[in-house]
Amino acid sequence: MNEKQSAIRVTVDSKAFPAVADRPEQLVLRGVELEVQEGSFVVLTGPSGCGKSTLLNIVAGLDPDFQGTVEFGEDDAKLSFMFQTPRLLPWRTVEQNIRLVLDDEVAEADGKVAAILNRVGLSEAATAFPERLSLGMQRRAALARAFVVEPDILLMDEPFVSLDDPSADSLRALLIELWNRRPTTVLFVTHDRIEAVMLATRLVRLGGTPASIVQDSEVSLSPPERLDREKVLAWRLRLFENA
Repeated sequence: MNEKQSAIRVTVDSKAFPAVADRPEQLVLRGVELEVQEGSFVVLTGPSGCGKSTLLNIVAGLDPDFQGTVEFGEDDAKLSFMFQTPRLLPWRTVEQNIRLVLDDEVAEADGKVAAILNRVGLSEAATAFPERLSLGMQRRAALARAFVVEPDILLMDEPFVSLDDPSADSLRALLIELWNRRPTTVLFVTHDRIEAVMLATRLVRLGGTPASIVQDSEVSLSPPERLDREKVLAWRLRLFENA
């Protein structure tokens, strides 16, 4: 069996934020080399402010001001990005927010939207405006929007932050289900170690100042085991024992 191709190759020789007022230039990342295999679920973790989101923005092309390179396995790779906030347009319904990212013919797009809303449990909220939804439901809509385009690469920046534990666990389980249905390449940022272990097939930890990769570990949990709290806690202890 051939080894899976690399979906992402990123090298950050250095990334600095420029000096502002009385704050000197801040070197955030240095010597980061990361290769993400096609179809893997790679979780980036590390202390708050260490540069996880900055690295994700570099991969997404949102922050071109760095020294290094980003390469994709396919030149026309389709990227989808799920941010810390749902970023739903308030003047559009849930259905319209999801439909907005599709270029398909109306009938085909309507079918895709209906199918993804059903999978994330929002069929009855299709015509609701975002302000009428709980934060958890808004996050479900954002997750549906991320998957409906059938991306080659899905970038996720702490998408379940600030949710209560039951809501976050429910969305993590939903993400696992959606990813198992259509395994896309995922690069996921979190500082939550339980979340990192629950989701990752591979865990990459940043550390130091400026930050670089200090740990790169495989996580060989089956889908059912990822929903088993005791197994996840055991893996967390193993992976972060000396962190």
